[in-house]
Amino acid sequence: MPKSNPIPTIQHKLIADMKLIVADAEALLQATAGEAEETVTALRTRLRESLKTARNRLDDAETTFLDRTTDAFHQAVLKTSEAASKAADAAAEAAQKAEDATRETAEFGRTAAKEAAELARDAAKEAAATAREAANKALDAVAEMARKAKDAIND
Repeated sequence: MPKSNPIPTIQHKLIADMKLIVADAEALLQATAGEAEETVTALRTRLRESLKTARNRLDDAETTFLDRTTDAFHQAVLKTSEAASKAADAAAEAAQKAEDATRETAEFGRTAAKEAAELARDAAKEAAATAREAANKALDAVAEMARKAKDAIND
């Protein structure tokens, strides 16, 4: 529940008190012109009371202002702290996501490299089998030529 704003009320009372002090001071000046002792004493008493009331209200206004300023400062610090905490949480979350993405990319790279190695091994086996088959055909052809050459020599 927000605090009500007592400062305008205190300001109005302070202004009224200041007007009363001025009026009492003017009355004191008029009263002392004729130097009537009782009137001067009564006005001085009223003036002292008015000054005391004005000082108290001024002190109250100052205390209220300081309290409100302190509360506002504390609220600003709290909001700043909360914002900094949220920013730190967001940064930590972003860092975690980046780390997870890096890990996934590395795992994908490992998987792709493994698959590429398997494909290369299979291709090498197939190439070796094809080369073996070609070599066997060449040997068969050489053996056939050697047999024909032997037959030609023997005939």
